[in-house]
Amino acid sequence: MADEVSLELTLSCSSSSGKRSRDSSSSDITTQEEGVSKRRKLINNGEGDGSISSDDEHGNQASKIAAMKVYTEEEEEEEKKLTTRLRLHEDTWTIKKVLQESDVNGSSRLLLSTHVVEEHIIKKMDQNHVEKIYSGEGARITVCDYDTDMSEYQLTLKRWPSTRSFVLINNWRRDFEKRRGLKCNDEIAMLWDPFKCILWFRVLKQGSS
Repeated sequence: MADEVSLELTLSCSSSSGKRSRDSSSSDITTQEEGVSKRRKLINNGEGDGSISSDDEHGNQASKIAAMKVYTEEEEEEEKKLTTRLRLHEDTWTIKKVLQESDVNGSSRLLLSTHVVEEHIIKKMDQNHVEKIYSGEGARITVCDYDTDMSEYQLTLKRWPSTRSFVLINNWRRDFEKRRGLKCNDEIAMLWDPFKCILWFRVLKQGSS
């Protein structure tokens, strides 16, 4: 009989303890939810310190990263072109020339003065290019047309031993004279870019033939 009473008391205590535990957990959860709700209301009403938890902070950072601009290769290229256009002012063009009849008569070469080339191109070139230019072999260089969406062409810059002048040859007629419709008295401009190792080209104004 005593054992039965003891068993009943034990079961009763366990049941009460479990109920109190569940009630306590439920109460804690309710309290936490009420606290979060109150904090949100305070923040929305302009009250409270507006502090956020670590999870909230990580969530905000993730949202900011997702909102950041992601550039494609094409967009990056366009940005570079825009930067170049802003950098190349008219005063930056160090080489200017009014085209002569010999430059656009089908001879397929552009004659450049010794002083201009040595001062504004040769001084900024690497030694390998310079040696080829003076040897008569000529150095292949990239000429980039500023006016036509930065299109690039391969020409040869060399020095003529007989006149000691410099010429741009190999496809000058096809890639520039004919393509751009160049005529006598047109004014062109060029600029050697030592960082990209290219020769920029543009037409400043069309002359009267």
